[in-house]
Amino acid sequence: MAVTDDIKARLDIMDVVAAHVPLQRSGRSYKGLCPFHSEKTPSFYVFPDRQSWRCFGACATGGDLFNFIMRTEHLEFTEALRRLAERAGVELPNRREKAQRSQSHEVNDEASAYFRRLIGSAQGSDARAYLERRGLSATAISTFELGLSPEDGHSLGDYLAAKGFQPEQAATAGLVNPADHGGYRDLFRGRLMFPIRDRDGSLGGFGARALDDSIPKYLNSPQSPSFNKGSILYGLHLASDAITSSGTAVVVEGYMDVIAAHEHGFKNVVASMGTALTSDQAGMLRSMASSIVVALDPDAAGQEATLRGLEAAWGVFHHEQVRSGSSVALYQRPQRPELKIAPLPVGRDPDELIRHDPQEWADLIEGAQPLMDYLFEALGKRFDLGTSEGKQQIFNLLRPLIAAIPNERHFEQDRYSERLAQLLEVTPERLRTLLGRSPSHANARGPSQRNRMPDRGSQAASAPAFNPQDQDPLEDHCLALLLQETELGQLAPSLRMEHFRRPENREVFAYWAHGDDPELMDEDLRANWDRLLAKPLPPVDRKQRETALLDSIGRLEARYLRNLKTEEAEASSTELDKEYEGEVLLRNERMKELLADKVR
Repeated sequence: MAVTDDIKARLDIMDVVAAHVPLQRSGRSYKGLCPFHSEKTPSFYVFPDRQSWRCFGACATGGDLFNFIMRTEHLEFTEALRRLAERAGVELPNRREKAQRSQSHEVNDEASAYFRRLIGSAQGSDARAYLERRGLSATAISTFELGLSPEDGHSLGDYLAAKGFQPEQAATAGLVNPADHGGYRDLFRGRLMFPIRDRDGSLGGFGARALDDSIPKYLNSPQSPSFNKGSILYGLHLASDAITSSGTAVVVEGYMDVIAAHEHGFKNVVASMGTALTSDQAGMLRSMASSIVVALDPDAAGQEATLRGLEAAWGVFHHEQVRSGSSVALYQRPQRPELKIAPLPVGRDPDELIRHDPQEWADLIEGAQPLMDYLFEALGKRFDLGTSEGKQQIFNLLRPLIAAIPNERHFEQDRYSERLAQLLEVTPERLRTLLGRSPSHANARGPSQRNRMPDRGSQAASAPAFNPQDQDPLEDHCLALLLQETELGQLAPSLRMEHFRRPENREVFAYWAHGDDPELMDEDLRANWDRLLAKPLPPVDRKQRETALLDSIGRLEARYLRNLKTEEAEASSTELDKEYEGEVLLRNERMKELLADKVR
């Protein structure tokens, strides 16, 4: 994940915008007077679900939290990046870290291509037979890019060397290990390979399943510049759209569980890959969904690691990134993601359940319980409430979850405190004493504890600002043509900054459009410029490149207008329709023109 995406996952655009603009709820969005021009009727909207903002008035622009901070505080992109990174608790990487991560992505991509070819060869017959027995279709195998690692222990290393990668680079990516007697040996040998990509599709590492009795049954890539198991969710790059549109993310344990779910139409499912849900993983989902459902083994409530993970996720979902005195109080915060538990039937994993009875799975997820309700019920059955030891165990497990509920939600905290008092058969006053609270201060935690960011793990803080693997191919192609073929610039009078989604690409376009000297760019932004300038383009003639540029410009504008229409629908109100009806009609006509051009 690029650092820009990491920052977006950790910060809520509502917190950022509300520090500058008083907002009021308007359906699923929030509206206020635009901070960028004078007006009496609100035309400025914030869309929490999309983590974006839009002015439908004189500005006629919008974007993400980066664009907003740049405009309100008159900052260059690099300075906005630094400020938001500091606020989010994200450490900006140095040049060496970025180079290592980029190199690891390249090595992993090449290894994945090799694994996919091998599973389709004669050597892959057993692996294909196994997948057939598990009920995987050819489409699923292709979509999830399943492959096979060679058995001999050296073929992958030899292949990567032939492709120009040094053994040390493959070792840094976690694909080979130093051998006892010198040289290197493949880490994955004779295993079914599951590429693990982040939300943007960058290939961080692999999961590998043994096809025989080898131990361990599952083996993951070791921690590397591109892979941290606790900071990535398997299948998120394929599930993100479904999660955003449905508002629900379902977290399972294994790779096969995710694949089975997607094959049967449950495309909002991701996997934590055998670990408890970490705070990093919860942070990614927090910005995408209003409900997070963890499909939990019925015995998992007794596992200390699982409960620690749920506690971390609970803390992330309830954390308010608001400092004292912030104008966030001027709007009613949208409901924080709700963490729910769907206990699985005894002895059945999601893969088996989904393939046997998809409706039962759907009902299970639909009927998921809020975490606290589930724990009260599950722990009450697990521990002996007739003993002081059993009561102490329940208290120790539930106390941090109750304490994580912020001051602003003291009614919810008091409700669970009263329920815990009833469960432990003590008075509310006695429980407040045990919780370290007085009756007049239901949640008297100090400022430093109340405002402290949850520990997201040090590894996720070292993501590169602009990793080539995280780019938008359409934007890349358009900008590469403009930078490399300077005479094509005359064909781009209709291209605007707003047509680019990624903030670093907007800045590159701005430099190009204004004719500014790229030598004045910040190091990170210049790296993105140089990458686009060096991007290989198909060997075609001038006329074909003109056609390619016009096509990419049209596609970018159409994508921008589709997104704008979606935001118009979400922000729909009587005032907006009357005040800006002319602009809406103009956009509709432009969409019709673009569609007509596409048909021709």
